[in-house]
Amino acid sequence: MEDKQDTQKVFDSIASHFDKTRKYPWKEVEEFIKDLEGRILDLGCGNGRHCSVAVDLGLDIIGLDASFELLKIAKQRCPKGGYIKGDARDLPFKVSSFNGILYIAAIHHLKEGRVKSLKECKRILKPGGKIMVSSWSRESDRWDLPEEQRDVMVPWNRDDGEVFDRYYHLYTLEELKEDVVRSGLTIADHFISGQNNYISAVNEG
Repeated sequence: MEDKQDTQKVFDSIASHFDKTRKYPWKEVEEFIKDLEGRILDLGCGNGRHCSVAVDLGLDIIGLDASFELLKIAKQRCPKGGYIKGDARDLPFKVSSFNGILYIAAIHHLKEGRVKSLKECKRILKPGGKIMVSSWSRESDRWDLPEEQRDVMVPWNRDDGEVFDRYYHLYTLEELKEDVVRSGLTIADHFISGQNNYISAVNEG
């Protein structure tokens, strides 16, 4: 799919600079990880900042990302994790492979197939497995856009001065909830924190 290639190229190009600006895990994700056990997937793992948290808690973590350059950084940061290059809409795992999934700040980069991606998450989650999904929030006051606009290109100014445009689908919290429900997952909690939507959900089978 074209947007997979676009996203991959952009994040491969900005990986080193991106890593410098994404050193620390988000507290909301850290709290969620504390309730997980067993085998975990970090979907859209980026530079692996949340993989390290999972490993420190004794979890078996697999990181998947479209960017090979970010995966190399993740492997350096958290060598005890396993890493796979892949597409969030076509996950290379068997049914009921994971106890938990982190899907943090990644689904908003998909131009299409967002619900398909969430259905894939349900497929690979074990019954009773938990997932946290986060996205940039359309409700954030950072956006000076027409009310109905959801799709934007956001520039990344690399440290050498070159600029790369990144695609975002700006979810409202209600829209993200609707997509999670459409996937067949059951919502356990939902909230906005900072500039992000967060939803935790369960695969009830």
